[in-house]
Amino acid sequence: MPHVQTITLPPGAGTGWHYHPGRVDVVVLSGTLTRTLHDGRTVVSRAGESLVEEAGPRHVHQGRNLGTDPVVLIASYAAPQGRPLAVPVPEPAWSRSAPADG
Repeated sequence: MPHVQTITLPPGAGTGWHYHPGRVDVVVLSGTLTRTLHDGRTVVSRAGESLVEEAGPRHVHQGRNLGTDPVVLIASYAAPQGRPLAVPVPEPAWSRSAPADG
């Protein structure tokens, strides 16, 4: 059975770098979520949009609220039994040398 939770990121907040042991389906209820993906791409998702975060350590990413309004998300996690919903990881070396976006 999936685990569903509401996540709120105030302006300036972020999730930190992490990956998910299982797939996560997300709906952005309000605000604008900016994600940096494992391959360096930046993806912006706005209120009313949905996204999928694939499972596994090859899909490291972070989410940030670079806007002035709170980002509110509904996330449905398909984590395997006994596994955490997210696994924190160190910031990738390539990210520390990348120019700031925003």
